[in-house]
Amino acid sequence: METKRASVVFVFLMVLTTVQCELLMPKYSTKTSYDLSFNKSNILKRELSWQQLATEFSPELQTCNPVGLYVVYRHGSRYPSEKDIKKFNLFLERARNESINPEFEYLQNDTDLEIPVNLHHKLSESGKLEMNHIAKRMKKRFADLFQDQLLTNYAFQSSNLSRTIDSTISFIQGFVDDETNCSSALTEDELLVTCQKSSSSMRETVVVPLHNKTSDYLLRFFDAYEDCLKEQVDSDEDDELTRTDQMREDAKFVEGKEVAGMQLRLSQKLSVPGAREKFNISREEAIDIAKMCGYQLALFNHSGWCNLLSDEDLRIFEYKQDLKHYWKRGYGHRVNYLVGCNLVRDIASYFGQLTTGLADTPKGVFKFAHAETIVPLECLMGLYKDKRPLTATSYQDNHSRLFRTSWMTPFAANIAFVLFNCSSEADDTNALTKYKLQVFMNEVPVDLPFCRSGPCDLVEFSTHIREVTGECNFNNTCCFENCGGARCMPFQFNEWTIFCISVAAVAFVAWMLILMIELRYSGAKYTVIKNH
Repeated sequence: METKRASVVFVFLMVLTTVQCELLMPKYSTKTSYDLSFNKSNILKRELSWQQLATEFSPELQTCNPVGLYVVYRHGSRYPSEKDIKKFNLFLERARNESINPEFEYLQNDTDLEIPVNLHHKLSESGKLEMNHIAKRMKKRFADLFQDQLLTNYAFQSSNLSRTIDSTISFIQGFVDDETNCSSALTEDELLVTCQKSSSSMRETVVVPLHNKTSDYLLRFFDAYEDCLKEQVDSDEDDELTRTDQMREDAKFVEGKEVAGMQLRLSQKLSVPGAREKFNISREEAIDIAKMCGYQLALFNHSGWCNLLSDEDLRIFEYKQDLKHYWKRGYGHRVNYLVGCNLVRDIASYFGQLTTGLADTPKGVFKFAHAETIVPLECLMGLYKDKRPLTATSYQDNHSRLFRTSWMTPFAANIAFVLFNCSSEADDTNALTKYKLQVFMNEVPVDLPFCRSGPCDLVEFSTHIREVTGECNFNNTCCFENCGGARCMPFQFNEWTIFCISVAAVAFVAWMLILMIELRYSGAKYTVIKNH
């Protein structure tokens, strides 16, 4: 009996250790392909229906029904930026023209390593497949919401860049059945996607709004508010570090001992054994090799560069990238994510339409954006928040950190907000308490830290949104008089504004009355003294 019990404990510990090690395996930050960002257990959960997931994670939802969902996607895997491609190709040319370790001479002949510059930022074929497969799985998971097949029952929106537009098209193609073919047309502010079944003459066209990046307050708020962000953060005395310092945390890390060790290891690996002169490689080039590894795994599912890197090298690269996103778009400064308040309010507004039964409310809302959209949204939800800030000097203390962009925002990352109606058939009340909200991060259920347990009550969620976003008026909370270009939201005259003005008016009238009483009292006192 004791032997059997010991065996069970041993197996449990082995499984626990395996899962823990798998979670801590280094990846490629925001350059991680979608499938590669999953551990083995979570990748299987993607295929489960919401009912099966409810049985395992949220039993209270088993008697509920989904009534609508709002999903924000990052575009699928893309080619590197023009700047990165030129750097990669330049380094590759040097590796081809210099003597290197024979073990890695294959780098000199691998044609996949050289990327044409004209492909910069474009969605790759692998990225199109990611979005297509995500759409198919989502439609299968929430079959009750997608029975009618009509695209016009759903709302789509994309930022106006080619990688998000192409992601939207690939998603819609996956959204319809395999017998339906879709074509697209692009105008300055709209994407038109027309789909037609091969067995029918009927066509359906969905209109996808697009906005210029400097006026896209919903999906590219990080660009629309860029001037405001710089000014506000540099002037905030509540933060330990100014934005200049924050933006340099990753640069400080590159100058530290960890990246120096990575640089030395790569130089030794690339050098011809026994040669007096070592292959010269800079710290930035060491980082670039890891970046190339991530990109090429996402693009081609293999990369010769990855063979140069140890697990420790990848951990160093991942931490360097996490520092960048933490301080630029994440928890490093509140305003980094507060500028996403319009998006969160749009989510809350959609659920308000669902609960009030507003006519023509879409069954699903799908937004296609960027990593810089996803990270602030996750922060507004309180997800992946560590107890202490990430800094250039805390690498060794943060191997088990929560803020890890490899699983927070890989290519095709998505965060879905699904509203459930949990009332019984006999209950005809329209109270908000009958609604529950389940959040899915990359297709896996997650609990929001501000909710008491499991799925959120809609009241809880709405209260949090109001508390965390305030008035969402960046004329006051982000911009100053010299905001530069007036790229902030216009002044919002709402209930809170009226309340503040009313309080100020009452205070002013009260002050005037007190002043008048004092003046009258002083005058009467002066008259009495004079008569005496």
